[in-house]
Amino acid sequence: STLSSPAGRSNAFGGAAMQPPPTPHGSARQLTWLVTPALVSVVGHVIFALLLTLKWKAFEERYAGGHPLAAHNLSHIDTGAPDVGPRWAVVFAPSWLSEAFAGAACALAIYIGVGGSHRNTRLGHWNALTQTVLSIIFKINLLLRLESGRGSWCRAFWPVYAGAGLQAMSHFAKEPDVRNRRPGFPFSALHVLWMVVSFKLDGAYNYDRVTWASLFWPVYLFGALLGFTLCFAACCGLPMLLRRCVVTPLAALLLFLFSLTVALFVPALTFLVRLTAWLDGDRLISAEAIMLPYITALLLLLTVMTGAVFFMAVSLSRRAVRAATDADVEADDEPPL
Repeated sequence: STLSSPAGRSNAFGGAAMQPPPTPHGSARQLTWLVTPALVSVVGHVIFALLLTLKWKAFEERYAGGHPLAAHNLSHIDTGAPDVGPRWAVVFAPSWLSEAFAGAACALAIYIGVGGSHRNTRLGHWNALTQTVLSIIFKINLLLRLESGRGSWCRAFWPVYAGAGLQAMSHFAKEPDVRNRRPGFPFSALHVLWMVVSFKLDGAYNYDRVTWASLFWPVYLFGALLGFTLCFAACCGLPMLLRRCVVTPLAALLLFLFSLTVALFVPALTFLVRLTAWLDGDRLISAEAIMLPYITALLLLLTVMTGAVFFMAVSLSRRAVRAATDADVEADDEPPL
């Protein structure tokens, strides 16, 4: 959810009243509300990806003799077999727990008023809470569909459709700024992607004739734009900054962010390409070959986020000690009454 500073009361000229600058502790507290749920979500997603890989490998052992399992054979196997790898409830459990933690954090933020009582801020909190609840319901529906092995995929994906509608309603209910623009977007790219995936799985609207590669074209377009941006930054951006004698800490920070983006982009793109090729009929790609780059990207992201939380905690503790020392010095300098 988006956390913003509370809006001030209207002054005599009809504008927003001037707000005092945010204190370091207040900024750190708002940053904690953003970082902590994200960190827990990444941890849950890493465990979910590992368990899903074990489940996938168990299906390969049972139905393909340890060889890669062809995607078109998935409709002929019993996905709800209880003796094939970990049960689906165990696979989805880490994801449910992380989603529940994020939902509890959103509910607590609404209750105590984190970010103020501005209409857009509260709408952002409520939208995040409803999206989290719908995500949990969607994963429950997905579990039931996989356990039964039959039924409509579109019926299992109804929370995605509801989430898209609620996000659009929340967006248009926000107050526009001075440029008559509302913050955020009315639709999420993930909502659109999950919709077309459900149509493809059910064969609705002739989507069964569409290849997965053509179905994922928005993701590939985003990847191409990001790859072009990274190449431009490597060939032109960083040399220009270094030639202008940028301050060393800033140059080091930019180089670190660039390296991190490249390190996340490469395995994520590898995962997407291999998954698409497997879904379109490639029989030489195994579960490990598909999931390993994805898990690598998640572990790298988790390491960076954990390091950021650690350094933020160290910085806050040093700042608190420095503030206490300055207060003691000021108290010693005060003349006696």
